[in-house]
Amino acid sequence: MSISHMYNPLMPEIVVRGTSRREVIRDIENATSVSQENKYAFQVSLKDLDFDIHEDRIKFMGLKVPFSSIDQAEQALQFQAIIPTNFIEMDDTEHQVLLFDHRPVGFSGFMGCVTHSLALTSKGLFEVGRYPGLKLSDANHYWQWLLHRQLATPEEVSDVLESQNLTVDQYMENTYQTITNL
Repeated sequence: MSISHMYNPLMPEIVVRGTSRREVIRDIENATSVSQENKYAFQVSLKDLDFDIHEDRIKFMGLKVPFSSIDQAEQALQFQAIIPTNFIEMDDTEHQVLLFDHRPVGFSGFMGCVTHSLALTSKGLFEVGRYPGLKLSDANHYWQWLLHRQLATPEEVSDVLESQNLTVDQYMENTYQTITNL
């Protein structure tokens, strides 16, 4: 059976067809295979983060640790009073954070609540998301972080740094400009 709307030479005719159980299973197996080959093909939640904490900057900002809100933590991140040093995935994979750029490269989620930034880690270049999560057990907010997508492997980063004779800071700035100027 096919469904067509008004004729548009730039759009092909929409065709609707049934899918067999075997095709659905094959598609799920293919998606699972891709996720096993490249676990960063989908978002990966982080269960823990480590930060360098600059007490003098926190004090200058009129804040104190522990922060009383996620907004305060975001403010401290923005002013580099806290700097992520390690990301730990749910499967215990650790990323040493080489450079974190707090500036947003995008927003997603309901009402744009997830802020995306760039992080160069020992596992490559990532777009990292963070948002105020809610624990249903006690209705408290917590700062949830995730690896939204991998933008480059460590080998790809290294190749670009060498071929273009860039510093890590220059590479991150170029990447930031490229993503935000699209």
